[in-house]
Amino acid sequence: MDGTQAIAAGAALSAFGLDAQHDRLMRLGFPRNDGPERILLPNRLKAHEEVSRCFRFEVELLSDDARIPLKAMMARMVTISLVREDGSLRYFNGYVTEFRFLRADGGFAFYHMVLEPWVAFTKLRKDNRSFLGKSVIEITELTFAQYRQNDWHPVIVGDYPRLTCANQYDETDYNHLHRRWEELGLHYYYEHRADGHTLFLRDRSTLAQPIDPTGIDDSGEIPFRDKAGSLEDDGIREWIPMRRLGSGQTTLVSFDYKNPVAQRSTAESLNNQGDVYPYEIYEDTGAYGFRTHDEGEQLAQQRMGERDANTQTFEAHGNDRTAQPGRCFKLADHFSAELIVPKRGEPAKPSIRDRDYLILSVDHEASNNYQARPGAPSNYENTFRCVRRDIQWRPGRHYNSQPCTYHGIQTAIVVGPAGAEIHTDGYGRVKIQFHWDRLGKRDENSSAWVRVMSPGAGVEFGNIRLPRVGEEVGVVFVNGNIDHPLILGVLYNYTHMPPWQLPEQQALSGLRSRELQSGEASGRGNHLVLDDTPGKIQAQLKSDHQCSQLSLGHITRIEDHQGRQDERGEGWEIATDAWGVARAGQGLLITTEARCNATSAVKDMGEAVQRLVSAQGRQKNHAEVAEQNRAQENDQQSRVAASIKAQNDAVRGAGASSTKRSFPELSEPHLILASAAGIATTTAQSTHIASEGDTAITTGKSVAIAAGDGFFASIVTTLRLFVQRAGMKLIAVAGDIDVQTLSDSINLLAKLNITQTGNRIVINAKEDIVINGGGSYVKFSKAGIEHGTTGTFVAHAATHSFIDPKSLALASNEMEKGHFDQTPILRDLDGPLANRKFELMREDGTIIRGMTDAEGRMPIQKGIDMATAKLRILGE
Repeated sequence: MDGTQAIAAGAALSAFGLDAQHDRLMRLGFPRNDGPERILLPNRLKAHEEVSRCFRFEVELLSDDARIPLKAMMARMVTISLVREDGSLRYFNGYVTEFRFLRADGGFAFYHMVLEPWVAFTKLRKDNRSFLGKSVIEITELTFAQYRQNDWHPVIVGDYPRLTCANQYDETDYNHLHRRWEELGLHYYYEHRADGHTLFLRDRSTLAQPIDPTGIDDSGEIPFRDKAGSLEDDGIREWIPMRRLGSGQTTLVSFDYKNPVAQRSTAESLNNQGDVYPYEIYEDTGAYGFRTHDEGEQLAQQRMGERDANTQTFEAHGNDRTAQPGRCFKLADHFSAELIVPKRGEPAKPSIRDRDYLILSVDHEASNNYQARPGAPSNYENTFRCVRRDIQWRPGRHYNSQPCTYHGIQTAIVVGPAGAEIHTDGYGRVKIQFHWDRLGKRDENSSAWVRVMSPGAGVEFGNIRLPRVGEEVGVVFVNGNIDHPLILGVLYNYTHMPPWQLPEQQALSGLRSRELQSGEASGRGNHLVLDDTPGKIQAQLKSDHQCSQLSLGHITRIEDHQGRQDERGEGWEIATDAWGVARAGQGLLITTEARCNATSAVKDMGEAVQRLVSAQGRQKNHAEVAEQNRAQENDQQSRVAASIKAQNDAVRGAGASSTKRSFPELSEPHLILASAAGIATTTAQSTHIASEGDTAITTGKSVAIAAGDGFFASIVTTLRLFVQRAGMKLIAVAGDIDVQTLSDSINLLAKLNITQTGNRIVINAKEDIVINGGGSYVKFSKAGIEHGTTGTFVAHAATHSFIDPKSLALASNEMEKGHFDQTPILRDLDGPLANRKFELMREDGTIIRGMTDAEGRMPIQKGIDMATAKLRILGE
């Protein structure tokens, strides 16, 4: 053994003695007493601590055993105790996340150990889940509950809203929590103990606590010691202030569909950069970045503060063992704190003697120097970065996380309450369950409301088809934000097949709905089909209720999933098993006169108008002839012809212009039936034609009426029949022909002969009968029979007999009671209105006053035809 080996062996024996860690700068312990049986000594420590980041302590260990099982050290809690200047201990506690054997040299076995916080375990767990209606603190609690090592304490001053939807998608718990904390501007740091470490989550860096007091100094100060001072005393050897150029203002823009106007908010930088142009950061926060102006101002200030955080920093080098991230200190004995006397005319600058600095990160290096000779001195140095405590510090987004964005398309299943087929709200939003969500119960609590994209969305108009429970939908994320899903549309799948069989029915396109609560795929529905079958195209709008449908084109039956079935004809069909109504408020034209390829105006009815005008002319001409022959008065059929002309004018319309396209037809709401061939009407029961005005029938040839029973005409005022040429016949094969006038005369006039033929002709007159032929006459009356002539009176008879007086009984047609005589009775719900005064106003203005009798009867009201009257019941 040479001299060098002897020294190394001696050092090893000394290091592994009974008091191996006594009087050393660093000591190692296992708080849970679960370390290996062999000796482990800390030789060197290289530690990094930082606000809002996990610490990492790298320790070089010495052991007397080169065969310590590596996996036996995994996840063990270890504490490195650093002896401070006053003899107190500064702890570096963590869990072993790496452990490796380095080498064996000079009696030492060298190991390398990495300690990290319990939060490092959150890097090992990746999840996909939705947090609904939770605050970030609640999300943190739920996540940390998955870790038995969790040790944390929130110190939150502000009030932070619950998040409607917070999705953790394909990311570790570590990234998800850091992403949420950073979005709110929360920061954290660790406090170490001999038996563990605690994560402190805070939202106010300006409330940071001072560094640990020591027996030497409890003022929270760290002294500045330049190189001329003692190198053994704790303090700062180098103090390096630094400024970086930053932006001068931040403007944010956001959009919220519940207040659909882009909102903007601006915050000015608090960083005094001197004579520098305030360059602006204009940032789109995406959908729902902030809802109100106040929220926008607060968020803009937060984002501006994130950028200001790095514009003024301080770096220190030294060996003060109280430096700890998340704590603050005062810098003592540095020349920058000296009072500066301002120049003449300049304002006095504030002293920074009492300024507090927030420590953001510390890098430690310490050595026990076991390999040197026994009693060799240990050493410790650090470098740390800090900012002013009076300026709020925030880590900023993505400081220690990666953004969770998704720019592709996912699919999900629409969900809702048990038994619901559609679950929606006033915005037409639905609930969904993502395939990756293993905690959702596939009900209305599986997600927040999700908007559905539509081809058209106006002010209470557009397209809408709400996805139904169980359907698969395509989902994108607005601005790539995983928290803001948006449904693009619905997809077919194995359980939700297309409405018509494919590929056989590939010519069909359109839509088909399904009746709610139908319970099966074959339930009733509605459809709009565009059928592009070559040579047989059609369009069909149908409701399965009462088989109501409109078919256009080459009509083929389409009933269900089978698609096209039997062909039914060509053209169009409106059909229903229920009722049908065609209603047009300004007029309706039904015609068989074609307009090929729709080349004319919609209401064009030239042929119909021409026929109507011609028919009106025929009515007018016939009326004039009838008037000339005294068959009619001038206000009878001619008045009807004038009414027809007014109707024709309304049908044809007025106001057509040769310089401007106009559509004057149907200026009044008439119904026009027109045909290029014929019009046939038929019914299994009765036909009723009614009009409040005139009813005119005009034909170019004949009008034929065939009645299987009777032909009845009841006319209030006048019946005039006029035949211009071929005569008139009234023949009854059986039964009598009665011609009566009940109040006036019957006049028969012929230019030639009047012939009456019958087995027996009876002429009766109540007063007298006069027969006049060429001036000669016979007059029959009650007084007798009178003959008169200016010519010869000739009587031929086989015998002549003039005997006693005799007469026949008179059979007249006088009606003792008219068909329209009535005795009205006045009644109410309790019975007849007895002895009540009344007032009756007839159509001609006559007023009759009277009183009912004991049974409510009014005096008899006589009339030869129907009449209307107004009745008033007067007071008792």
